[in-house]
Amino acid sequence: MLTRRQFIKRGATTLLAASGVSFFLGPRISRAATETLPILLYHRVGPESDALTISIDRFKEDMHYLSATGYQTITLEQGRDYLSGGKPLQGNPILLTFDDGYLNNYTNAFPILQSFSMVASFFIITGMIGQQNRIDVPQLREMASAGMSFGSHTVSHRPLAELATGEPRQELIQSKGDLEDILGKKIDFVAYPCGSYNQDTLQAAHDAGYQAGLTTHMGFANSQENFLTLNRIPIFHFDRSLSYVMLRKGWAPSLLG
Repeated sequence: MLTRRQFIKRGATTLLAASGVSFFLGPRISRAATETLPILLYHRVGPESDALTISIDRFKEDMHYLSATGYQTITLEQGRDYLSGGKPLQGNPILLTFDDGYLNNYTNAFPILQSFSMVASFFIITGMIGQQNRIDVPQLREMASAGMSFGSHTVSHRPLAELATGEPRQELIQSKGDLEDILGKKIDFVAYPCGSYNQDTLQAAHDAGYQAGLTTHMGFANSQENFLTLNRIPIFHFDRSLSYVMLRKGWAPSLLG
C-alpha cells in the first residue's frame, strides 16, 4: 500500500532540484501580510480500497465538515487572485483539487459537490480523455458549466523531470491547447504528474503560459512563494477524518478569525 510518506517522497527530490529556479518564473507578490490557502488533493472517490481512493461516504463527510466549519470552496482563478492580493474572499477559502480525470470524479464526487453547493478543480490527463474509467468531453463540459474549474495534468502523465529534453514542453503546450479547445477558455494551471518537476520544467511551464503550478509537497499554498510550485495537502484512503488532517496541520477554523 502506498503510504503518505512514499507519495510525497515521489516528488520531494524535485523541490531540491528546482530550488535554484528564479522567482520570475511565477507570480509573486511582495507584501506585509502573507496570504495562506489550503489546497486539498484528491484522486478517486469510490468503493476501492487503494491508497488514492476514498469512499463516497468519506467524501460526503469531508464536504460536510468543510460546510459546517465555514469553509468556502473556490475556483483556481479565485485562488490565484486571492494569493496575488486581489479582492478578499468571504469566509475561510479552500481549494479542492482532483488529479488524473477519473470517471468517478464525475459520477461520484461531482454530485456530492453540487449537493453542498461547492466547487472543485480537476486536473486532466488529456491523452486519456474518454478512455475506460476516465471523464469524457461532454462530462467535462457539463462540469465546467456547473462552475467547476480545470487544469492540465499533461498529455501522458509521465514524470516531467524524467523526460528527454523538449518533451516536457510538448506535454505542457499540447495538453493546455487540448483543454482550451474542449472548454473554450484559457487554461492557466498545471499539476505536475507524480509531483515531478525540475528547473527546466518550471521554465517550460512559464513559457507555455501557465500562471500557477501545483505540486505534491505537503503544506499550504503561500502568497510569498513561486506560484509555479504551490503546496497541497494530499488526502488518502487510510487517513483519519479531514478534521483530524486539517487540525494536525494547524489549520483550525477558529484560527482563521
